[in-house]
Amino acid sequence: MFDNPFKKRELIATCIFSTVIILGLIFFYSLNTATKIVFCDVGQGDATYIRIKNKIDILIDSGPNNKILACLGKYMPFYDRTIELAILTHHHKDHYGGFSYLIDRYQINLFINSRGNNTPSFQALLDKITKKTKVQYLTAGHTLILLNNKLTFYWPTNGKQIHENDNSIIFLLENLSTNPKQVFKALFTGDASSTILNQIKLNNVFNIDILKIPHHGSKSGLSKKILQLAKPRVAVISVGKNNSFGHPNQEVLETLKALNIKIRRTDIDGDVVFTFP
Repeated sequence: MFDNPFKKRELIATCIFSTVIILGLIFFYSLNTATKIVFCDVGQGDATYIRIKNKIDILIDSGPNNKILACLGKYMPFYDRTIELAILTHHHKDHYGGFSYLIDRYQINLFINSRGNNTPSFQALLDKITKKTKVQYLTAGHTLILLNNKLTFYWPTNGKQIHENDNSIIFLLENLSTNPKQVFKALFTGDASSTILNQIKLNNVFNIDILKIPHHGSKSGLSKKILQLAKPRVAVISVGKNNSFGHPNQEVLETLKALNIKIRRTDIDGDVVFTFP
């Protein structure tokens, strides 16, 4: 039997065509230098994906299950399998569950963990993460700089809180560009209660673009002090449809509306996406 030369030519042509398409897509992605912030629709939980200048990937929490994979598959370039920075705000499964599915599929260069209370299931996940990546604990006063973007950490302090929600990592992400069109500020609050939000010292937190409303819009998480200080342009509530907790609280929604703050919700809008030049 002799190989059919026409089949060989078709196979070669297909390989060349596929290579050209892949290279073209990579080139197309490289032309886009915008920063994208995506509040992923992961149901009743939190997960935020950030791609800075189309180069550095940040993941804040991972939702309760494998829904985070669909979000990353949609917004993260297919050829990129490295998450430079992952932040877990606190140790509740609706924030850490997705990491169980991510850790075997993506390389995480640095994992920022909160000093929360470790359940057996979380400890098992943490043991797995520790074997694969570097884990750090950052507290109030720490900063990170990533491609002219600054992360300023305001909470927690060195102590541990009784209520797990109050161990939430709270930080501000801001672009330091001198170009006004590129400047943005986004405040991430985990599930922190208003008691915590009212006591921390928030430097440079004013006229922000995005406020991640804590605890899925729970009444206990809203801080009028934060709203009055930050004056957010948009409030994002990460929440599941028809959840059993009654989130978001109606009083929270009415407070935001009274202050003319635009509300975006993952249970209504799906993935909530912001793009900055």
